Amino acid sequence: MQNKGLVICVAVLLTLASIFYLSFSVATSYYDGQAAKIKDPIARQDYKDSVKYLGIYPYQKCLETQIGLGLDLKGGMNVILEISVPDVVDVLADHKTDAAYQKAMKEAKAQEATSQSDFITLFVDNFHKIAPGRKLAEIFATQQLKGKVSTQSSDKEVEKALREEVAASIDNSYNVVRNRIDQFGVVQPNIQKLEGQEGRLMVEMPGIREPERMRKLLQGSANLEFWETYNNQEIAPYL
Repeated sequence: MQNKGLVICVAVLLTLASIFYLSFSVATSYYDGQAAKIKDPIARQDYKDSVKYLGIYPYQKCLETQIGLGLDLKGGMNVILEISVPDVVDVLADHKTDAAYQKAMKEAKAQEATSQSDFITLFVDNFHKIAPGRKLAEIFATQQLKGKVSTQSSDKEVEKALREEVAASIDNSYNVVRNRIDQFGVVQPNIQKLEGQEGRLMVEMPGIREPERMRKLLQGSANLEFWETYNNQEIAPYL
């Protein structure tokens, strides 16, 4: 009997908790419906900023607390973003005009669409075929890879450095996309790096009502730049 009473108690508590969190979804839907009746966008936003559910929870808190319905139930946007790995590699090579490098890049880009290999593997293989005996360090011993690649670096070391830099660029792009979506106020977005598709991000944004504005926000370019800096010991003699 005691166990039965405990089960009933837990069931009641879970039911109450479910009702509590579901109520945020109901409240959000109600506020959205009321806001939709207001034609002026500024007044509409002012309304959302002023309402409080149960006199405590502001509209934004309701959005964050409500049970996520997902794209299939709530609608929204689903986009695939791609970071151009060839462009990242070209920046790391300091936009070399070397004929072998340029040809290897061109061949790798052409093969990437139909190959199971990633771009860096294709580029390295093509460079070795086009310029047998030459080292990748001739191309990538640049200011951008200072401290990671030198003229004495082996091809394996150069390839490792390229992969690390590309991975860092993808991580940075992920963070940029996340920040832009957060600034837009999207609640419960889903951002994933696609397995086996280097440089691609899948972004799901439930409840988006201004898709064109969001598209422009996501498409805004961010420049990846490298700057040479100096430590205290290097600049001390000049102070």
